[in-house]
Amino acid sequence: MRPELLNKTYRLKNELSNLALSLSRDIKREEVLEKWVEYRPVPVYRFVAGEDGSYNKKHYLGFYLYTVSGYAVGFRENGETVEEVVGEVNFSVIKKTELVDQYLRMLMFLSELKALLRLAYREKPEVLIIDGTLSSRFITVFPKTDWFSGEDFEGKIAGVAGSLIDEIKENLLEKDIVSLSPDIKEKVVSSLVRELGEKGMRADVVESAVAKLAYFEYLLLLHRLFYGLDWNPLVIGIAKTSHSTEIFNRSIPDLRIFHQFINTTGYSYPPVYINLEEIKWEFSEIFEFIEENIAFQLKEVSLKYFYGRYDSGRTISLIEVYENPQLERITPEEILDFLSYYSVAGYPFPLKKADREVRITRRDMELIESLLGLQNELHGREGLE
Repeated sequence: MRPELLNKTYRLKNELSNLALSLSRDIKREEVLEKWVEYRPVPVYRFVAGEDGSYNKKHYLGFYLYTVSGYAVGFRENGETVEEVVGEVNFSVIKKTELVDQYLRMLMFLSELKALLRLAYREKPEVLIIDGTLSSRFITVFPKTDWFSGEDFEGKIAGVAGSLIDEIKENLLEKDIVSLSPDIKEKVVSSLVRELGEKGMRADVVESAVAKLAYFEYLLLLHRLFYGLDWNPLVIGIAKTSHSTEIFNRSIPDLRIFHQFINTTGYSYPPVYINLEEIKWEFSEIFEFIEENIAFQLKEVSLKYFYGRYDSGRTISLIEVYENPQLERITPEEILDFLSYYSVAGYPFPLKKADREVRITRRDMELIESLLGLQNELHGREGLE
């Protein structure tokens, strides 16, 4: 960094101090305490499964090499762990590079959910914990054709993807990412060639259809999470960060305000209900037409959240809860009790372990690059090295 730029950091010292002062002036401690219920958790064991995901990528001229992974782990009372891994290493020819992270994040969410569901069906845990918020799973963007190709195919690619939804449903938990499997890709290409002729074999056209199919696979998994588990586990999401301002309606996030004024264990009250309609979740028309009932039920999912601290550490988490109509009402106290049992430095150990196990590092990508013989592949920055 140039020293001229570094010198500009010094003027921010005063602004940083003013920010802290403005927070203290803007809201009174009493107002915050009115929204907080003190509660000392009693650690209680529950058979919990947690999950996390990761992705990484390397860019070359004309394509990306990427890796996505999801990992789930559960802890039995005797200390035994059970785990599940889902992932993929692949290429992408996505043209809109500013959207590549959205695309890979969708594949990561898919991998996380599948790992968790595979473990859940096998082991029947009492609680399923999503890393991050449940509501964030409803704002994943549907991959458009123009992400991959500059041509307009008048919805034919989406139609091809929609025609293969039943194939995905039949193999939903049998394969890692079904949409990326060789047999599905072969069927995609065959259908595209019938619809588009030779253009149907182009890499950008094929990936456009596969990406849509992966999104449909993701929606089917999300539906399984909320409606497909007949033993009705508690499903929650836990996030370390939040930008929500619903409770105090200030410019600074509620979570930051709670951190500023709260130093006891407990939880915020009353809980905040999430309106999924306001999230403006976008379905594909073809998916809504083919899977009308699933699309309707996903829009009817009821979520609420509260903030909670369940040990003596600094961390206050945002805790989102799926209100399963088939499950007896679960109180914040009960949730804090089992989170306290698993807490390590203010965060549930299953999520810490999942984060550590699933992480895909730069060195991992370099190893994959080496195994594929891509070390000398053009990437466009050769002149700067």
